Amino acid sequence: MAEPQPTARDYLEEARELVWEAIQRLEEAQRVLFRAGDRYVGQVWGDGVRAVIEITERMADLSGDVTATHIEIGKLGKRDASRGAQGENGR
Repeated sequence: MAEPQPTARDYLEEARELVWEAIQRLEEAQRVLFRAGDRYVGQVWGDGVRAVIEITERMADLSGDVTATHIEIGKLGKRDASRGAQGENGR
């Protein structure tokens, strides 16, 4: 017996989980960058501080965009789930 093929909903859930993992990694990277910024302030205090702040700001923007994507995937999955499985069965 052949294994059932993944549904669109299965793929959406997988994508949502991957995006969530990406959000967690971005947050971890931001924490590391903040520590780098602290070291620049304590040890160097120069252009590096401004560069770390700018990178961290860009990461925060990116994190917001990725979070919005995660939310949109969740909304799509919920919307499609409310329609039932009719689209997956070809009606």
